[in-house]
Amino acid sequence: MPRSITSQRPRPRRRGGSLPPLVLAAVLAPAAIGCSGDDAPPATDPGRVTMHRLNRAEYDNTVRDLLGTALRPAEDFPADDRGYGFDNIADVLSISPLQAELYARAAEDLAREAMNLPSHSTTLRVEAETLTGQVGAAGGEDWNLWSGGELPLTHEFPSSGKYRIAARVWGDQAGPDPVNVNLLVGGTIAGTFDVSETSANPVVVEAEADANAGTQVVSVEFTNDYYDEAASADRNLHVDWMEIEGPLGVVGENPIRERIVVCDPTGGAACVREILQKFAERAFRRPVTEAELDRLAGVVALAEQQGQTVDIGLEIALRAILTSPHFLFRPELDPNPNADAPAHPLDDFELASRLSYFLWSSMPDEALFAAAREGKLQDPAEIEAQVERMLADPKADALIDNFAGQWLFTRALDDHQPDYYAFPTWDDALRESMREETRLFFREFLKNDLPIPGMLTADFTYIDERLATHYGMPSPGPDGFVKVTIEDPNRKGLLAQGSILTVTSYPTRTSPVKRGKWVMTQMLCTEPDAPPPGVEGLVTEEVPTGSIRQRLEIHRANPICAGCHVEMDNLGFGFENFDGIGSFRTEDLGFPVDASGELPGGKTFTGLTQLSGILAEDPRFMHCVSEKMLTYALGRGHEPADADDLEHLTKALNDRGQRFVDLIKLVATSEPFRMRRGETPGGAK
Repeated sequence: MPRSITSQRPRPRRRGGSLPPLVLAAVLAPAAIGCSGDDAPPATDPGRVTMHRLNRAEYDNTVRDLLGTALRPAEDFPADDRGYGFDNIADVLSISPLQAELYARAAEDLAREAMNLPSHSTTLRVEAETLTGQVGAAGGEDWNLWSGGELPLTHEFPSSGKYRIAARVWGDQAGPDPVNVNLLVGGTIAGTFDVSETSANPVVVEAEADANAGTQVVSVEFTNDYYDEAASADRNLHVDWMEIEGPLGVVGENPIRERIVVCDPTGGAACVREILQKFAERAFRRPVTEAELDRLAGVVALAEQQGQTVDIGLEIALRAILTSPHFLFRPELDPNPNADAPAHPLDDFELASRLSYFLWSSMPDEALFAAAREGKLQDPAEIEAQVERMLADPKADALIDNFAGQWLFTRALDDHQPDYYAFPTWDDALRESMREETRLFFREFLKNDLPIPGMLTADFTYIDERLATHYGMPSPGPDGFVKVTIEDPNRKGLLAQGSILTVTSYPTRTSPVKRGKWVMTQMLCTEPDAPPPGVEGLVTEEVPTGSIRQRLEIHRANPICAGCHVEMDNLGFGFENFDGIGSFRTEDLGFPVDASGELPGGKTFTGLTQLSGILAEDPRFMHCVSEKMLTYALGRGHEPADADDLEHLTKALNDRGQRFVDLIKLVATSEPFRMRRGETPGGAK
């Protein structure tokens, strides 16, 4: 078990049951995946991360890069718990019986898709009443051939080959014989049928025919018309639809299969082992052992012994790999758990996984695997080079979506629904525009080496027409998001963006308390105390007696509340020129807005622009950004033993120029990232 977290930061709650047997889990039992002890760590302690289950984003990204699939199975998985503000914290990524069942189902779907051999065959069905024939006429839902002749369909055959021709028909029966029907392709009879069925029981007639590529006529022919006026007997053919399927028996391509099946598996056991070895090494993100390979190959052999094809055997083996703990988790093994050394370096493959899931929320690519195989990742210079390469890859957008999206709370836009009567201009399009503004804004600082404090004071942003209207800014044109210079001083910086202002409000009004707490926790890493029992929030008034600020001033007059609210409320007051969806205002409920405040230490400000400037210069801001990034990268919370590393990291970051790329390099080369505490001497207690 991981050691206890400091009492100032309670350990995240665990939820969920034990891991039930997974499909075919016995094939690949975990190899010595250990747990740490509860004893206090030694003085030099890089920490120890609980065995890390892939969260939903990591799972979908991993199967995308492993297989090349467009499926996103994790959308059906239970939501991941969060700890320390992120959903990749190993301590809270438990697994339930339901989740295990969903993993098994996803593995089945993914393996089936991977091994599928598609056909090039296509099927075209045409309703007969939409055609034009020289004989008969269209009825309500069919074509009535009331005398001998054909109902033609002109078709473009994509290639030469065998095709299936079919028609759904019935007859108005009269005379001694049933209705006689021919199916023709290019004037040649493909099949002849006696149709004794009526409208009460239509029948599908079908035949196979060879056809050359190009345009040909496919038709249904009525050959034995009969009419007896005296007896009022009339034999007719009715056609409901015509269908052409083909070419038959032509096997298509499956790019997913091609990247997995690297040789002909019908050629023997050596090829089967090669296929399984290459796939399992990528799935497990490390070399596989001979024992693991023997068990996988045994699955294929057993399937063949029971009469299945080698393809089916491989499909079952892929399912075994995709339900293995070595795929679903990121194990980091202790080479010598009982050693006296307090810590040991991660091996190159474990480091490769830490890097890729940090920057890409996905598995390593071939370049990272190659560096691991060559033992290069023990060199900090190589790690920094890999960071630069990986940040240039489009997959680094995962850092924007999963780190920035949670650090800045923009993910919370999905669940936030402003009240229509309070904010009638709100809609889903505005929600998505707000999200994209902050996303592009963060990317600008990540990709273009801009100093991090500039996020709070930047004189640029990204807007589209929807946001321009919302902000009262000139239209950037109809071509989507454009980087623009901000002329309005009230709209400068991250904190004035609609996404931040919306998620820190209530559905019906602003909240200086929520906004102040957001600044304290996300920008300054200062957690305010929980409110004491029995303290009530602001009561909604039918007839407003003052602005939100004025009513909070009365609330803070209570000595029980004042201690927590002095800094928090004053920070929140700086946002009060913006309503609950980020529109600028000068009045709140008919009362003048006061956006001034005084912070502990005597610093005063008026409005969000001045507050943002104070926060940008506050040393706690850079320290907090460093802590958030380190927490996200490690997948665990900040612990007392990390204090020296965090101080060193923050100082080095300030010395280097306070850029995100340098922060990421410093985190990736830090001891907590590259090393791991082992068991206590003598093993786990």
